[in-house]
Amino acid sequence: MAFAKERNYLPTYHKAPRFRVKGKKSTPRPAFTEEEVDDLLAFMREWRNQPQRFPEAMTRPLCCDYVEMLLLTGMRHSTEAYYIKWRHLAWHWDKGVRYLRIWVSGKTGARWLIAKHRAVDVLKRLHAAQQDIAHIPFDELFEQQLDLRVFRAGDGTIFTRMDSTWKNLMRDSGLSKDKSTGQNRTLYSLRHTYATLALMRNEVDIHTLSKQLGNSVAMIERYYSKLTATMAAERLA
Repeated sequence: MAFAKERNYLPTYHKAPRFRVKGKKSTPRPAFTEEEVDDLLAFMREWRNQPQRFPEAMTRPLCCDYVEMLLLTGMRHSTEAYYIKWRHLAWHWDKGVRYLRIWVSGKTGARWLIAKHRAVDVLKRLHAAQQDIAHIPFDELFEQQLDLRVFRAGDGTIFTRMDSTWKNLMRDSGLSKDKSTGQNRTLYSLRHTYATLALMRNEVDIHTLSKQLGNSVAMIERYYSKLTATMAAERLA
């Protein structure tokens, strides 16, 4: 309407109406507790290799590695994780310690994130299963700058969605619903779990977490205000 006034489509004295409609308040997705994460990881070790028909036989191991990687990095499901290629991985050295860096690009732009050390084990499983690159020593893999997806089946097949396999995993593990809210858990719950556990364990401050997740500090504080308040109390008391 302001534009219309500038172009003389509306008289300048015309008042714009005020809209009082309020949207539904956003809520974070349900997370897994620390005990549930341990249960899920233990369950996946057996579940991933149980005999299944195609394509479930291919998607089960891939889904398990995908789930574990999301828990170990906090990256966004689909928009970031699906499109990671081997050339997006690099080693970062600091004070003699080697860290895994991953270059991701999502809705808030591109960034480097640091994965937990156990993510290397996930990558080694994926590397060993992929027939076209399994002959390359893992320590030399990142230097090759391979323009190939990380999350693909052994024969190179790329699955654009893993939602059905995820739902089967949740059903079989008995972890599909959050006990406190009754909400169904989705793949995005893994990102929320990463953030929740990082704050609960006091592993990072909210500024570092916001850079890792690619979110603003304000968004972290809004969604995790109870946890950040607890952290502040522990430091101040």
